[in-house]
Amino acid sequence: MSDLSRAAEAMGIPEPLAERSARARAEATGQSYEEILAAWAGGQAVAATAPAPEAETQEEAAPAPEPAEEAPAAAPAEPAAPATPTQPVAPAATVARGPVRPPILDAPPDRPLVTIAGGFAVIVLTVLLGIVFPSMPEDSDQIRSSEIAFSEAATEGQAVYMSAGCASCHTQAVRALVADVGVGPVTLTDTNQVVGYRRIGPDLSDVGNRLSGDQITAALVNSHPAMPLSEAALSSLASYLSESAHPAGGQS
Repeated sequence: MSDLSRAAEAMGIPEPLAERSARARAEATGQSYEEILAAWAGGQAVAATAPAPEAETQEEAAPAPEPAEEAPAAAPAEPAAPATPTQPVAPAATVARGPVRPPILDAPPDRPLVTIAGGFAVIVLTVLLGIVFPSMPEDSDQIRSSEIAFSEAATEGQAVYMSAGCASCHTQAVRALVADVGVGPVTLTDTNQVVGYRRIGPDLSDVGNRLSGDQITAALVNSHPAMPLSEAALSSLASYLSESAHPAGGQS
């Protein structure tokens, strides 16, 4: 095993690193590369015996330079003439002293009455467009706005219709809905029929135009469940439903 291998093993470093370290130590201490490797391989430390630099010896041997002759003192410089300003210098601004008023902000005066009147006008316009104008009768075959002239028997049948609670299951009002398309003109509130409030069975508005008197009587007699009415009451009720028919034009 060479001194380099033993030195690297003793120092616990790779051989290339040990070689570079030995060469650097040799240049720094003046010893040979082989001596340093041998010392490191044997586990010894190398003393740094660097030779004294020649520059210091030459500086000590060189004679001290003679002092140079003092140069004569320079003549004092003349004071420079003050520069003449090309532009006039503005005087310093003076700050006013005393109480300062806060700025006054100008704004248009408030007009609450104008705002209230505008809101009221919007409300009135909404009521007219949404409630009043749509409820006004129109001359149209799609709107029914007249009363029917019932006979005495039909008037009695109308009372039977209301007392028997027929309006709890049947209506006599065509609504402006897709479900009532084809039933007839839309019914307004000025009709003398019993408009009703809930539709479970079929709508009976204009039933006299859709069924004959015999068909209406048969439907009343054969209803399920059966109606607890007398023959006279059923006859009057059939008359009322038969006469519940508007002309084709929607006006009577």
